[in-house]
Amino acid sequence: MKLKLREFLNDIREGERIFIEYESTTHPELFLDGLVKWSNEEGIPILIIDMLDIFHLFVQQLRFLGYKTHHLENLCVIKGGGRVEFGKVIGRVRIMEEFYVQLKEYTDAVRLFFEKAKSDKAVIVFLGTEKFLYSFQESSYRVEEYFEKIVRSPLFEGNMIFVFALKGLMGAQVRALWYESSTRVLEINGRGDRFFIKKAPKLDHLDGVIEL
Repeated sequence: MKLKLREFLNDIREGERIFIEYESTTHPELFLDGLVKWSNEEGIPILIIDMLDIFHLFVQQLRFLGYKTHHLENLCVIKGGGRVEFGKVIGRVRIMEEFYVQLKEYTDAVRLFFEKAKSDKAVIVFLGTEKFLYSFQESSYRVEEYFEKIVRSPLFEGNMIFVFALKGLMGAQVRALWYESSTRVLEINGRGDRFFIKKAPKLDHLDGVIEL
């Protein structure tokens, strides 16, 4: 089955998590670009969780490819580490071992986002989480603790969650937990204009292709 990006996004329901894995030679930023344009057209607010400046990297790649990026400049952003600010930074999450502290900081920033958005639903995009997880992914306990306290937190439930992750930085356990925690899994081709559906709630979507 072949789907246009809009068809795929229109099929997603609130509360779903979409996991998108990519390689360093591909262009996942093309999907993000289409996702932001779709959310703007649908009137759904969007929040970027930017770990270690990956959002800035995505924007730079789009500019290099000749895309305009003005529609990305005013997105609300929660920063986790990094030095480059892009978008409207409404909160910061410290990169530290105590995950309960992270969750408290996420909670404060997400609450502020929804107050500003004046909406009870949103598209939430996680960028660079795999870089953060990389530092402790050899510890099975720490990885499971992160997924239990942050990824599975009720804080993000009820929204459409998109997680972009670089395949080369994910160990077997991290990758398996993202697959398990997601309702849909996508894998990008080399050019970045097609995404293969590896997991989906509808059987007829499995092994399908999303064309940008």
